[in-house]
Amino acid sequence: MTLLQDENYNLSIKDPLGAGMQELVLLAGLLLLPQPNKEEACAKIRDHVSKAFHHFSEAEQELESRLCLVNSQSEGLIAVKKLVQDELQEKKGNVANLRTQIATLKEAEKKSQEMLEAAKSHVECAREQLKLAHEEVAKNRFAREISIRLMALPGLRALIGVGMVAGYQAALKSAENLVAEAQGEVDKCMAEMTGYRDEIAHFSQKEQEVQADIDSMEQRIPQIQAQCDELLALQGKVTQLQSQIRKCLSLLDLLAGKVHAAMVMSSHTCDPESLVDILEEIAGEVGGKDEAAIQPDQEIQALVLELNKVVQSLAARPGNSIPSDH
Repeated sequence: MTLLQDENYNLSIKDPLGAGMQELVLLAGLLLLPQPNKEEACAKIRDHVSKAFHHFSEAEQELESRLCLVNSQSEGLIAVKKLVQDELQEKKGNVANLRTQIATLKEAEKKSQEMLEAAKSHVECAREQLKLAHEEVAKNRFAREISIRLMALPGLRALIGVGMVAGYQAALKSAENLVAEAQGEVDKCMAEMTGYRDEIAHFSQKEQEVQADIDSMEQRIPQIQAQCDELLALQGKVTQLQSQIRKCLSLLDLLAGKVHAAMVMSSHTCDPESLVDILEEIAGEVGGKDEAAIQPDQEIQALVLELNKVVQSLAARPGNSIPSDH
């Protein structure tokens, strides 16, 4: 978001404020000149006051527009900050859940590792039994050959041979089955461990990504707050400036009322003394008599200086009345 800058709102009121001050300088100069036609003089004064009021109103409306924009930006930033804070809390909760899942998976992996070690031990035992079974078969080969010969004798074939051969084969087959079962358990544990490790890696990567988002948000929130503070300060400046412009408008309204009263009640005789005080007060407001200047632009300050000079000349003149030819 591109924020308004101080010079932006100052520049925005430079032209209307300058035009308004120019009208007041012309008005003050008119008070210094001889005016044979008082009615015409009052009409000209009223015209200058009306134009000045119009230009100052333009400046005030521009400030009002700027203030609305500042307020809108401020509200937008506050909303963005709230969203980021909410998302930050959500992501912190996600990280906590991920860490819990990772801890659970690591515990499961540890148990699977223990089961794998036990399964490997079972494999070793089963292989040892298979080895013994093979050795037993080898040791009894001679006896088996004798058995085969005895099996050739009438009456002993069915009694001796079949039982001994079947016994050796059964023992060997049982040992081989034990090895296969134990090895299957090892493979199962290995598969479980691989699965756990893959999940741990996946969740760890996700945790890092979410933590990176959290770090970014924790840096962003102070930045948003700094922008909010900047807008708040700007809001105060624009509000103060608007207040000063409105004071000038009130003075111009008072000035217009005095001119109107002069035209209606005083036979079109405008008393410069009653006008000079108001012009002096407006000059002080724009030029920064008691507070900061409304507009520090050199051109406008030159107009303020010019208005003050005319006002001083009017104040110093005996009688403080509009000069006339008669």
